[in-house]
Amino acid sequence: MSYTPAQLDQYFERIKLPHDTRARLTAGNKDLEVLTSLVRHHVAGVPFENTVLHYTPQQYFELKPQGLYEKIVLRRQGGTCFQVVRILSEVLLSIGYTLYNSAARLNAAASISLATTGDPNRPVGAQFGDWQHMVLIVRVDGQDYLVDGGFGPNCPVQPIALRDGYEFVDGRLGRRGRLIYDNINKGRAHHLKYWRLQFQSMKSTAAPWMDVYAFKECEWLDTDYEAGARAVGTNKRVWFRFRVTAFQYVLEEGVPAGWVMLWHNMLIRFHGGKVLEKSFLESEEERIEVLADVFGIVLTDDHRKEIAGMFSALPPKKARPSKM
Repeated sequence: MSYTPAQLDQYFERIKLPHDTRARLTAGNKDLEVLTSLVRHHVAGVPFENTVLHYTPQQYFELKPQGLYEKIVLRRQGGTCFQVVRILSEVLLSIGYTLYNSAARLNAAASISLATTGDPNRPVGAQFGDWQHMVLIVRVDGQDYLVDGGFGPNCPVQPIALRDGYEFVDGRLGRRGRLIYDNINKGRAHHLKYWRLQFQSMKSTAAPWMDVYAFKECEWLDTDYEAGARAVGTNKRVWFRFRVTAFQYVLEEGVPAGWVMLWHNMLIRFHGGKVLEKSFLESEEERIEVLADVFGIVLTDDHRKEIAGMFSALPPKKARPSKM
């Protein structure tokens, strides 16, 4: 079911879409510039986050368009990639873009769990796993583009043309990107090729290219995402169940120039290619405040209690000693 014009207006308010972009959409303009503005304000306005796994009793991944609208637009929360990319998909379809939904194999080294740790034991080279990420293939003026709507620090912040060797500068984030069409050196069918998204630091042209994910031009149906969401939500070996996280980009003049991320008990602010600040949270109460104040995710009193006893919980705030 498509979103109504009134729902689209509320979504545009949610992501603070500029009025000139809205005017162009109203006039029927759906060019690449408009799509780019939509994508950038979406990844800056809707946090990629997993609080549903830690602060709700059901731990349910909502995937239906109207349920996502209530969660993300009306309750002003974010969601996992299956949620934040899915609502972007429904918005674009409602506007009139031609697209289909697909999925990607993640490279372990590009995981959000390793993005800022500097772990010397992090995987080297491309080590692609299963299908864990949702992406969109959007057609504009006869050209297909990769569009992402939420993934963490390695989420592209603009539509990327599906052309082998296509290079681009990704906002003001201190990195360049490219798409290559090649095999993933895994499995038996090495002759089969994937689109591989890669990033390179702009500090040096000799810096290695890091694979982010690999995808194929293959449409995923609703049942595919339902199965994928169940797998991610119930897998006791993935970090999603052990770490609370929230992430969103920061715009300057409509262009992503940095990001802010909550990772368990750490708040990280990044700008222009480097980490500016890294602070540590000492209590569960402090983390709940950060979720609300930084990411706009307000938890009810009942939901706040759900994390008690879980591995992901932080200690409660220490009571100040009373004065005698």
